[in-house]
Amino acid sequence: MSSVNQEIDRRAAEWVAKRDLGELSPEDQAHFEAWLSADIRHLGAYGRAEAVLARLERVPGNAVNDIREPLAIWSRRHIIWAGSAAASVAIAGIVGADFWLNAREEIYATQIGQVREVVLSDSSVITLNTNSKVTVRFTRDLRDIHLLQGEALFDVAKNKKRPFIVHVGDMLVRAVGTSFTVSLLPQKPIQVLVKEGVVELNRANKSKAVPVRANANMQVFAMQNAPIVAARVPQAQIQRDLAWQFGQIALDNQSLKDAATEFARYSDVRIDVAPTVANRTVTGLFISNDPVGFAKAAAAVLKLKVEVNDRVVKLSD
Repeated sequence: MSSVNQEIDRRAAEWVAKRDLGELSPEDQAHFEAWLSADIRHLGAYGRAEAVLARLERVPGNAVNDIREPLAIWSRRHIIWAGSAAASVAIAGIVGADFWLNAREEIYATQIGQVREVVLSDSSVITLNTNSKVTVRFTRDLRDIHLLQGEALFDVAKNKKRPFIVHVGDMLVRAVGTSFTVSLLPQKPIQVLVKEGVVELNRANKSKAVPVRANANMQVFAMQNAPIVAARVPQAQIQRDLAWQFGQIALDNQSLKDAATEFARYSDVRIDVAPTVANRTVTGLFISNDPVGFAKAAAAVLKLKVEVNDRVVKLSD
């Protein structure tokens, strides 16, 4: 590890310890926020340090070799009472050791209408869309992710010696230093959208076959018992498809029927579209968990009737 990265980890550990002890003044808080936003590596280091501190009490005492003593000695209680200076040394040492020993599976999920960002121990970031669930298991040689439902954006930290593999349905999506989304939605093919870098896709039962490669601005569709199809898409579509990160739905000449289906992913309030207007189209940027607001806006533009009940919004001519 370079001296720069060591210093980042050391500083991240100090901030974690100080915040855990409740020692931040308003001025300290401002300095902390400025430090966090100054470099993307700071966010990753801080996330790793927080994860280590949260896990210290749960780490088994028979950890391996030179990491055994710090893990066994530095319980969370010891760190809190020792103070931030000593804590930073303990946490930074553990963070810098690449915390692969604790290789159990972690589970992250979102509820309907929720978007959640998770910083992993390697500085990769997973952003979960509404009603989504992933499991994460890191070992010394592999970063293993399973998308169980929903949709997720993966911003992957580069590490050629430690592949980052997303399992989704019967597919394996492999990436090294890239940014891409994977979606597993009911009655739809598995979809992969590559924002940056390159990913390789294969069927899990054909892992030795030549993989399908997709690079930036490409979308991949994988239906069961059908060839994997990759196609280039315009940058504008990439931006529309990723609008959910910011709590929005971007529609481009989409039918009201399809729009209602999309809004149903983000809210328990259902949009009921009359068959006579189901194919009318709409374009715009809308708040994802506000189906009522969308229905009223669509009704105003398309000159439709809108009726708002308890859990249903009806659109008709």
